[in-house]
Amino acid sequence: MHELSLADGMLKTILDAAEKEKAKKVKLIKLEMGEILLVNADQLTFCFDVISKDTIAEGAKLEIKFLKPRVHCNKCEKEFTISSGKDFPILHMICECGSNDVAVLSGREFNIKSIVIEED
Repeated sequence: MHELSLADGMLKTILDAAEKEKAKKVKLIKLEMGEILLVNADQLTFCFDVISKDTIAEGAKLEIKFLKPRVHCNKCEKEFTISSGKDFPILHMICECGSNDVAVLSGREFNIKSIVIEED
C-alpha cells in the first residue's frame, strides 16, 4: 500500500508549510495526481486521517483531482491521452498507428496544489 508512504510525505510537507505560515489549523488540501500512480483516493484519505491525528492537519479535507496520462508516439509523433479504465494504464499505451514505442509525458504527478489554513 503506497498510499501510506504518500500520505506520510504529504503530511510532512503540509506541516512544514503550515508552520512557516503560522497556521492554527489546516482545513483543506488540494491535490493533483496522475492516474499512472494508481493511487486509491479512499485509501489515501484513510491513511492521511490516521497519521494526521493530533496534528494541526487533523480533520483536513483532501480534494483530489486525477490527471489523465499523456503520451508521445516516437513513431508517428502524435501526442494523446490514455484512459486507464480498470486495467493498468501502461497496457493501453498503444498509438493508433500501431506502435507501442511511446514516451510518457505526464500522468505520474503528485502535487499539492494548495492548502487552506486557519491563521492565528
